[in-house]
Amino acid sequence: MVDLLSPSIIALPLLLLFYAAGTINALALPTPTTTTRTNIYFDSSNHLHRDIQFHPEQSSRIDACVKALLSFLETPSSSSSSSSTSSVVKARQPLELIDVAPMSPNSSQNPNIISNPFTKEQLTRAKEVLMTIHSQELVESLEMKCTASRDRRIQEGKDALGFIGYLDHDTFLTTESYNVCLRAAACWIECVNQVLTPVRKEEEGRGGEGGRQVDFAFALTRPPGHHAMKLLPNGFCIFNFAAAAAVHAIQEYSSSCKKVSIIDWDVHYGQGVADIIQDYSNIRYVSMHQVPAFPYQGEKRGVSGRYQNIMTVPVQPDSTWTCGYSQVFTEYVLPFCCCSSEGWEPDLVIVCAGYDALGSDELASCSLTAQDYGRMTLLLREHFGRHQGSTGSSIRAKVVFGLEGGYKLEEGVAGGNLAEAFMETIKALS
Repeated sequence: MVDLLSPSIIALPLLLLFYAAGTINALALPTPTTTTRTNIYFDSSNHLHRDIQFHPEQSSRIDACVKALLSFLETPSSSSSSSSTSSVVKARQPLELIDVAPMSPNSSQNPNIISNPFTKEQLTRAKEVLMTIHSQELVESLEMKCTASRDRRIQEGKDALGFIGYLDHDTFLTTESYNVCLRAAACWIECVNQVLTPVRKEEEGRGGEGGRQVDFAFALTRPPGHHAMKLLPNGFCIFNFAAAAAVHAIQEYSSSCKKVSIIDWDVHYGQGVADIIQDYSNIRYVSMHQVPAFPYQGEKRGVSGRYQNIMTVPVQPDSTWTCGYSQVFTEYVLPFCCCSSEGWEPDLVIVCAGYDALGSDELASCSLTAQDYGRMTLLLREHFGRHQGSTGSSIRAKVVFGLEGGYKLEEGVAGGNLAEAFMETIKALS
C-alpha cells in the first residue's frame, strides 16, 4: 500500500504550489555551503553558419536569447515585483555569459559579456570526442570540405565565407560550418568541465570567482545536434553535441562521473542521440517528443537499446503542460533518469533543451508555454536534488543544458517565444 503521507508523495504537489506562489527558489534545493553560479556559453560568430535563403534555424535564435539574458542581467534583482510576467523570481545567484568566438567585439561593448575564446587544446579535444561518437571519416570529410571550399574562394579573390550546399533537404553547409560546429561542441564539453570540477578547499568561503561552485551550465549554441547520427547529419544537425558531452564526461571524469543521464525535451525525437548512446552502458537517454513528427521514429513508449538505456515517451499533438506533459515528465522521464530502486543515480544530467514544443512554434503542434519550461526545470532540480550520485556522494543537481530546437522569435505571441522560454529555464536555475 502507498503511504499518501510519505515525503515523496507530498513533495510534488507542494513544489508546484510554491512555484505558483513565486517562492519556489527558496525551497528548491538545500542551501549550499558554497555560492553557486550558472555559466552560459555562446559563440557570437555562429552567424557564419547560415543558409542563403530563409531558414528557421538561423543566428537570430542566439541573438534573441542573448538579448533577453543581457536585459535580465542589467535589471536589478530587487526589481522582481508583482508587475513581472515571469512566474519565477529574479536571479539570486551569479550568472556568467561567456562568448567563445575567436574575435568577440561584444565583450568590449558590454561588461556583462566575458570574452574567452577556446584554446587550440580545447578545440582539439572537441574534435577527438566528435571522432569518438561519429566516424572519423565523417568528421574529417566535413572539415576538409569546408576548408577546401574556403581556400578555393580566397584563391579566386572572393570572400572566404561562402555557401557550399545541402547535406540533406534542410541541413546546410557553409565554408565556416565546421568551425562553428566545433566551437559548439567545445561549448557543451566546457559546460561539463565546469559543473564536474569542484571548488578547491582553499577557495571555499572566499568571495569572488574562487568560491563559487558551478552547478549549472548552458551551451547556447547552434545548429542543434540531437538528430545527428553516427554516420548521418540530418534535421538541421551536423554533429551530436549532447552525445559528445556525455561521452566526454565519462572519459575525462571516470573517477567521479560513473553515470550520465540525458533528458531530451525538444518536441522532436533525438534519434541521433539514441543511435550513439545505445552502445554505452553507463549513459541513459530519454526523449519526450510529439508523434507523429520528424524523424517519425520513437512512436511508442518503451525502453530499448543493447543496455535497455533508451526510453521513448511520445506525446500527442496539442498536448499542454496540464494535459499530457506534466504526467509523462514526472511518471516516466524523471524516474528513468534517476531511480534508486534500479541502482541508477547519475552523477551528471544533460538536457537537450529544445523549445519547439511551444504553442507558438510552427515546426510542431504541441501547446506548451514559456513558463512550462521553468516548471520542468524546477521539477528536474527537485528530483535530482533528492538523490545521491553513483559514487555515493550527494549530488547537487549537476546539470548541463544545451540548446536544440526552438524557432519562434516573434515577440508578443501567446504562450511566449524562444527567448522567453529560454529565460524561464535560466531563472529557474537561479
